[in-house]
Amino acid sequence: MPDDAIVTERDPLIIPPPTVWTRFNEKHRFGKLMLVAAGCLGIIVVMLSVLGGLGVYKNTRYRNQVGVSSIGKTKYKGDSWGTAKPGEFTMGGQGDATYYDPGVGYTSCGNLFTASDMIVALDGYDYGSYADPNQSPVCGACIIITGPLGSTKATIQDMCPSASCGRGSLDLSPAVFAKVGDFFDGRIPVNWTHC
Repeated sequence: MPDDAIVTERDPLIIPPPTVWTRFNEKHRFGKLMLVAAGCLGIIVVMLSVLGGLGVYKNTRYRNQVGVSSIGKTKYKGDSWGTAKPGEFTMGGQGDATYYDPGVGYTSCGNLFTASDMIVALDGYDYGSYADPNQSPVCGACIIITGPLGSTKATIQDMCPSASCGRGSLDLSPAVFAKVGDFFDGRIPVNWTHC
């Protein structure tokens, strides 16, 4: 082959110049794994930032539409009055109202219900403490609940844990909550009294 001939074949031994990534990979034993992990972590951080910007971590429109219940600390000052004895229920109160799905099992009063039933869970203070919770005199009591959007009747069939329901507060089935408040609010002020 003459010296002035043009070589058209590529030399298979030509190595491209090193880059930041190739030098990092050669320097560290698990370089490729660390680069992949850093990339995945970056994607997760961006994804969580976008979700945070959309308000998913707050009790906003999106969170309520996907069905996350409205648990949390008491927002409105609550109080209650009256008595509950077997055959006599004269209680009333005011406080927070949230909503929950009662269809996950038996209620404290020992019955099964669905989200479309007109039932409420009363705060632990007013419900009382019993060895057998379904012996509480509040079980089956009728109450009238008044919220920002109106009033409705419901029966007490459950107890709301004191961590999320202060004195005078209620946890409502979605059917009841829809009649007295807006799901987008999640937690609303209510007044309630016996029927």
